[in-house]
Amino acid sequence: MYTSFIILSIVLFVNNNLSVWAKEQFNEDLTLRSLSDGKLLAHFNFTTHVDVINPVPGASLHHYGLFPKVIGQVLQEYQVREMHLTFTQGRWKYDEWGYPPEQSTGTGVELWAWMENSTRVDNQWKSLTNTLSGLFCASLNFIDETITTEPTLSFQSSSSSSFEKNNNILLRYGSLPHESVCTENLTPWIKLLPCKAKSGIAELLNAHKIYNSNFHSMSIHAKSICANDDCTRRIMELKQTETSVLDPVRETSRRDWSLKEVFDRVLHGACPVADNSRVHIIQDDSNAKLSPELNNPLKGYDLKEVHDELDIRMTWSENSFHYPLEPAYPIISANRYFTGYGQERGGLEITIHNRNDKALPVIYYDSIPWYLKLYLHTLQVIVIDEKTGQQQLKEKGDIIRDMYYQPAIDRSRPTMLECQLLLPAKSIVTLSLDFDKVFLKYTEHRPDANRGFDIGSAVLTAQLPNENHTIRVYTDTLLVSLPTPDFSMPYNVITLTCTVIALFFGSVFNLLTRSFQIIKEEKEVK
Repeated sequence: MYTSFIILSIVLFVNNNLSVWAKEQFNEDLTLRSLSDGKLLAHFNFTTHVDVINPVPGASLHHYGLFPKVIGQVLQEYQVREMHLTFTQGRWKYDEWGYPPEQSTGTGVELWAWMENSTRVDNQWKSLTNTLSGLFCASLNFIDETITTEPTLSFQSSSSSSFEKNNNILLRYGSLPHESVCTENLTPWIKLLPCKAKSGIAELLNAHKIYNSNFHSMSIHAKSICANDDCTRRIMELKQTETSVLDPVRETSRRDWSLKEVFDRVLHGACPVADNSRVHIIQDDSNAKLSPELNNPLKGYDLKEVHDELDIRMTWSENSFHYPLEPAYPIISANRYFTGYGQERGGLEITIHNRNDKALPVIYYDSIPWYLKLYLHTLQVIVIDEKTGQQQLKEKGDIIRDMYYQPAIDRSRPTMLECQLLLPAKSIVTLSLDFDKVFLKYTEHRPDANRGFDIGSAVLTAQLPNENHTIRVYTDTLLVSLPTPDFSMPYNVITLTCTVIALFFGSVFNLLTRSFQIIKEEKEVK
């Protein structure tokens, strides 16, 4: 009887596995490009794609191959349809480096996700942040309701067409601008790769070199969507990217670079499970010499054909490097800064440049913490002609076509401002707002209270002319100083109080516990 039960269980297990069909694919790419200021841009891209057909509608995937199981379980447990997590350290210079190869470049940590089941989406978001916090050794658990927003115009999903059919899928967004990025975050990120850092392009992920760069950003883009109406076919995709701006001039005093000098490592071939493994070199300067040479620069180096060490080198014939004095300004750029003085009131000003010959529609998103009270009635719009520098007579409604404003609630939610703007051609559009600074409780101040509080980046979403994809431009993070009490006074009070109590308690304790006796003095006998 027991033997028959075991045989029946094995047969059912085999039948269930045979009924589930899955096709997995893994690709790895590396793009290297020399920047105009002598630095080197290295962009790593690892993509894992899984196509699953399960006869049970909406069934979960239990058997994983190339796709990391921990990410699959997170997507299924919290009903996440799309998730984007980015760790960034440094500042991306749009004026010198152009637009980044990856969308998210805001300093700190950024997380936004589309989740199903609208009745429990807030609980799912909290569980998701706590899970990712432990998985990547980060402080994502501090993304609570006080810094979480629900954008309506920005951060559209790449699968928005399928999401429109389901009204139960909602978006949540949060960021931590003060989060530091280190090797504790990189190590679990590398462990998600099929070959880890043992072979393939991931061999070049040397933490000592990556974190010694001018800019570093690593991200995870995961999605799990239904490919048909009954959800018997599900597509899961994980895209891991790492972008670094390295400085060969600082290391070698020349613009020349090689893999050995930049990463302190060379390539030894492709990852064994990779379908495609290539290294692309973008050579903008005709004076540069690449070795080994490429027969077809568009295809790059195919690591599947590499059977020995591969050290790519780029050299220039010039004896000195001429730094460009005039920066190459991008078409769309934005700056944000505080105005005013004092610790009670202030202002927020956003300057957006449109250097195109035609008017461009953009979406401006900003999330301000609750301790800065914005006043929407103080919103002003100024348009300046870029060529003449004179102010144009434009109505506010001509620039702001649509707006979504969510006021803050103390200690509950931040202020969210989303504006759909139409930027005139060759113009500078300035938005300004006034705010008041809230007096915090002394327990709400950080240990370094006099340093101030970090305000996350504002995001500008636009579609450039002759481009099929949208770009996101991030402003710099801001540092605001709030009314701060003198924290030395509590220390003085506590010290004085403890001293008085110690003296009083010691005296009383001695009087209560010490026994007094009369000692008679004996006379000496002569």
